[in-house]
Amino acid sequence: MPNFKISFLSIVFILVLTGSLNVLQAQVLVHEEPRHRPVFKNKEIRVLNVLVPPGDTSQYHIHNTPSFFIRLSNTITGSQVLGELAVAGKSKAGEIRFENLAPPNNRTHRVWNADKDTFHVMDVELLMKKAAFDQKPLNLPNLKLEIDTNWVRAYRLDLLEGIDFRTKNKKQSLVLISLNASTFEIRQNGKTGLQTLMPGSFFVIKRRQSFSIKNTSESRTRFVLLELPQKS
Repeated sequence: MPNFKISFLSIVFILVLTGSLNVLQAQVLVHEEPRHRPVFKNKEIRVLNVLVPPGDTSQYHIHNTPSFFIRLSNTITGSQVLGELAVAGKSKAGEIRFENLAPPNNRTHRVWNADKDTFHVMDVELLMKKAAFDQKPLNLPNLKLEIDTNWVRAYRLDLLEGIDFRTKNKKQSLVLISLNASTFEIRQNGKTGLQTLMPGSFFVIKRRQSFSIKNTSESRTRFVLLELPQKS
């Protein structure tokens, strides 16, 4: 009987240890997690297109940089920080949020989709080691400042049919993200053409680059414009 107890406890210990090792091995950086697909990267940002199918759960993944999140779907979701209880949630299309997830604010968690439609989010990781604005916020037609931090400024941009948005940024880079489907006339790098935009379509507008976008659809189109600090 004593031998059975020792064997049983040993088995339990091995199972617990194996489970712990599996959790540790399953932790990956967010841009290495299969549902968080990198679609663009330069020295300032890395853009992740996050798609979680219905009923699917991501691996535990690590956020370790300041990040800006743009939700693009209305979806019932859930999440769980490693070592904590699971939390139910709901994604609302158009919600935006900044989080400084640089050390010591790293987050290791997993997310899942409890809905019948795909859970869609854009995660813009801010890779600059030092960040601070030395210029005032942009003051352009149809542009409304909503989030202002040292790492990023986020504006709402609404364009009705026939209305355009133009910028010639001198010092800062910009990222323009579409929140809904539409057709636009785009002029960038001296080239003009019509493009059909979908939720999550984005344009990176580099320093000293002219850019214009004109709504040719019959409905209002909503965007989020991110302004990045001038390089030090």
